[in-house]
Amino acid sequence: MRKILLLSAVALLATGCVSKKEYDRQLAQAAALSAEKDSLLSEVVATSSFISEVNGEIDKVRSGQPVQSREGEMETLSPTEARAQLVGRVQELTNRVRQAEERMAQSRRRIAALTAGNEDLTRRFDSTVAAFQTLVDQQKQEIAGLVEQVTALTAQNAQLREQNTQLAAEGASLRSDRDALVVEQNTVYWVAGTQADLLSRGIIERRGGMLGIGRTTVISRTLDAEDFTSADRRELRELTLPDPAKTYRIVSPNDLAGLEAAPADGKFKGTIRIADPTAFWRTSRFLVLVES
Repeated sequence: MRKILLLSAVALLATGCVSKKEYDRQLAQAAALSAEKDSLLSEVVATSSFISEVNGEIDKVRSGQPVQSREGEMETLSPTEARAQLVGRVQELTNRVRQAEERMAQSRRRIAALTAGNEDLTRRFDSTVAAFQTLVDQQKQEIAGLVEQVTALTAQNAQLREQNTQLAAEGASLRSDRDALVVEQNTVYWVAGTQADLLSRGIIERRGGMLGIGRTTVISRTLDAEDFTSADRRELRELTLPDPAKTYRIVSPNDLAGLEAAPADGKFKGTIRIADPTAFWRTSRFLVLVES
């Protein structure tokens, strides 16, 4: 367009149809019109390029590919950050097209002033501006499509956040249940006292024999954990008996093979050392020691 206008001006001057002053005016007019056209074209091309960039970013987010931050750092954005960036990018697009329309309206007015009285130029540039306006309208439609895509991605992101929150809560609940189960499985109970005390509390009972003769002291069939001292069997390796001057015997069915050493007479004094907790507590989680 610029070449055509310049050639036309040169031709007019060569034929002597116009004065030098008129030639300079037409040359300046041609340069101004060409600059307006170049400005409009640059604006349309820049916006189209921007739309392509945002389309590419949306495709990456949708497919789960890494997305770089706007500054281009090596680290990539998280899906949430990428979606947030897309919202901003689409807003930039919307503002850019709005500004392009405003500049196009200004260009129309400037072109109308520059081509006043020249119907051929007016018609030619009206056609050019109309073509640019068509491109801008198409860009607006593309932006509307981008807005829909970003809205859909944002909705998906919200749904994922809700699902992640639910999964995190379920995971925390499962971990809590697991921890509680582990604690329960490793909790053991022990008590030491006189025979009379333990009988009165229902911790032990006398069974067997005839006419009260030959009865054996054993733990009760029903026990209340509240009557015992609880401990974690993984940590309980040494048990200190209540009265260091007294001896105690185990009446519960714990496996004595799990102890460091079991006295030959079955009477313990001072402390009881557990070498293998798993073996010792396997047969009974309740340890009852009767003062003898």
